[in-house]
Amino acid sequence: MDISEILSCPCVPIVLGAIGLSAVVCGLTLLWAASMYRDIKSKCRSDADFVNGGSLGFSLRLALEGFSVDNVFKVMNETVRNRLYASVKTSMFSSQEIWLVGHPAIVKEVFGPGTAKNWVKEDQAETNRLLTGKHSKKTENKAMLYTGDDSGWKHARQLMTPFFYKKDFTAFDKDMDRVIQKHLDKACKETSGNKELLNLTLTITIDMVVQCLYGIELPEDQFNVLVKSLAGYIVPGSPALAAGKLNLPGNLSPFEYHRKVGFDIGRKAPKGTLMNIIADSDLPENLKDENLAFFLEALTPAFASFWVICHALIDKTGEMAAKQKEDPVYRQQCIKEALRMYPPVPSLWPRTAQKDLEIPNPLYDDTTPPKKKGFFGKEPIENSKTIKIKKGTVAMVFPSALHYDERFWFAPKEYSPERWDKDPFVLEMKTDVQTIKISSRKTVNYGGLLANVTEEINTKSRDKLLADGQKFYESQQNWESNIRNYMFGDDHEKFMADSSYGHLTVCTDPAVFDHNQWSFMPFGLGMHACMGRRLALRMVDAILYNFLEYDVTFYGGLVPSMFTSKDYHERIVATAAVYNMPADPAYVSLKAPKKSVDFKDKAKLRVSVVDHVELRKSGIKSKKLSDLLRDAMLEDDDDSSDDEN
Repeated sequence: MDISEILSCPCVPIVLGAIGLSAVVCGLTLLWAASMYRDIKSKCRSDADFVNGGSLGFSLRLALEGFSVDNVFKVMNETVRNRLYASVKTSMFSSQEIWLVGHPAIVKEVFGPGTAKNWVKEDQAETNRLLTGKHSKKTENKAMLYTGDDSGWKHARQLMTPFFYKKDFTAFDKDMDRVIQKHLDKACKETSGNKELLNLTLTITIDMVVQCLYGIELPEDQFNVLVKSLAGYIVPGSPALAAGKLNLPGNLSPFEYHRKVGFDIGRKAPKGTLMNIIADSDLPENLKDENLAFFLEALTPAFASFWVICHALIDKTGEMAAKQKEDPVYRQQCIKEALRMYPPVPSLWPRTAQKDLEIPNPLYDDTTPPKKKGFFGKEPIENSKTIKIKKGTVAMVFPSALHYDERFWFAPKEYSPERWDKDPFVLEMKTDVQTIKISSRKTVNYGGLLANVTEEINTKSRDKLLADGQKFYESQQNWESNIRNYMFGDDHEKFMADSSYGHLTVCTDPAVFDHNQWSFMPFGLGMHACMGRRLALRMVDAILYNFLEYDVTFYGGLVPSMFTSKDYHERIVATAAVYNMPADPAYVSLKAPKKSVDFKDKAKLRVSVVDHVELRKSGIKSKKLSDLLRDAMLEDDDDSSDDEN
């Protein structure tokens, strides 16, 4: 068959047309991808134009980074900050969507007391499937943190609630001080006080957990192996683990070894300890072991104390460290700010909608013109008064995306304990320990946008303020009156002016007062929030105070580079418990106190935050507080009937 016969075939034009059309589509796709890639490389993602909801741009950014759980977290945290949400399909052929939440209005819908019943928490197996598309072949953890809303979780929560919510944890102060001082003295003796800070805080935290929750002090050799196994567990991609260099007893993995230790010492825990409560309970035997082992993983104090100590040492004047040592309320502010900047969990466990839902759209503004439709005629979410959530939608909330949201935080990248002056406590402190509860921030004066002027903005003045603001931004779009237009271009200035007006619209909205309390979640939210947060905060406070007692400084005065080169989304390692991973070592030097303080007296010197608040109310200045406490301590020692507790 010659060429003329081939060309005369009736199907040839169709084939050639299809090839030509495919070439055009591929060419346009490549041009679009190149343009998108250029925008990704040349702009801060949170400032780039973005489609809320299903976004091809988000998918492309993820593809360019390389698909992995860590990259989903990183790209989401950098992209969805200041947005509503981004959605991705659970698979190519599935209609189910995962919403990566970027606005506290949706957080409130998922975790709020009146609406949380519309959502169910997924367990570890389903979470792995959602994130990887695969069912895990290994046995899933059945400890209460890793389960959904099943009977096992409810049973364990009911069992442990009295211990975590009613116990007076000041009873642990002497033991915590003893454990911490043991490790600090060892560092001073063996390495002249020069240590890497994370090594030290991690070792101390594991020892405190074992002794306070399990009531057992392990022999040094066994304790060191446990530390090694937990270090391998919390960073599953560690080179030592990959190379098989951990050499744990029985050739066990870090996961298997620390669980075995948890089973063994948990079953031997003395009466009155949390582990004894679990071991003597009516939990099924397999759930007993799961929960006995789980609490060895309670390492939040190691990382929280690491960051708060580092920030205290950055202050070259020494004023921050001195104030932290003297004022326990200020220590709370510093700890709370460290938890905001370095939240101890990478994400809250996914929640799945149990029915179709509809909530008010916080981005809808009837005072502005509707946004233009998308490329395929899709109506932008911003034009709708409500947000529709389909049954089966999975919501994932990433604390750092909310903790660094400039709509609700003033200068969120700055470590500023002073932002909590009016609300210093992660937990609301009451003199009756049984009434301690999570604190809700009800205004934005604690570091939110517009700071102190926010109270002056009310619904009557807001309309005029927005109208004046709109006129101001529009007047700046003429380059003859604004040299910025000449320098950066009309398109760029129009985009920035619209963004600035949108910023003003959001932060002056009366709803911001309600949204604000849903933008801070260091220990999670709702019924599944961390039960041990009260004890964890007490441990962080004890570590911080004792390090200050040992005159901690950066080795040679050298500040680790992570404080100048690592943005928050660059620190995220979602698959490791070391969420905001301190990638650079922080070497510190310690000096043993000249005079040792008895543990009983030291605990009194630390004084409870509740007592300190009462002293503040009495008009006592913090400068004189330490002297007053020492006087009170001496008076107590003169009283032979004084109860040691």
